Amino acid sequence: MKKNVFCLITLFAVLFAAVSCDKKDDDEAGQAWKLANEQAFNAIKNNPAYTEFKSPGNEGSIYYKVLRKGTGTKPIFYTSTVKVYSKGWFVVDSKEHGITNGMMFQKWLAEDGIPATLKVSELLSKNGATVSFKGIQAALQKMKEGDKWEIWVPYQLGGGKSKASTLTIGSTPLHLIPAYSTLVFEIEVVEVIQ
Repeated sequence: MKKNVFCLITLFAVLFAAVSCDKKDDDEAGQAWKLANEQAFNAIKNNPAYTEFKSPGNEGSIYYKVLRKGTGTKPIFYTSTVKVYSKGWFVVDSKEHGITNGMMFQKWLAEDGIPATLKVSELLSKNGATVSFKGIQAALQKMKEGDKWEIWVPYQLGGGKSKASTLTIGSTPLHLIPAYSTLVFEIEVVEVIQ
């Protein structure tokens, strides 16, 4: 009986140690990912080609570069529906997440044909709870028809710090976005519908 109890205690100790080590490795990998993404975002702050603006709730900054200025005059609101060509990519490598710098997690390009139609208010990340992609929502509301921008979004205004989230545009789920990801989008506003 004592031998069985000892074996059982030893087994629990080994399992606890294994789980603790796995959690520690996950925490270290998560912190390394967060730091690398923050460094990539901070590097843009000093690049004169990019312009900063604060999110409407003053939750952080978004940086953008105008790739082409459009001629449209119709404003884009939070409730607007727009047609866009866009692509989004990661800026950091991660073996743990299977991600490489420049890897696209989303794309609707002109050469693919029809632009994506979306309601600005429905740019969401879903993983149990709903988290708005506030950075893209805010940037779109500063754009006009024909504008094409490169937009850098920090995790606070993107996928957030939840374990992982799936970016959803309209009803289309896209690539899994790891927590603390700096995201870069190239967005062209083709049409403002309403």
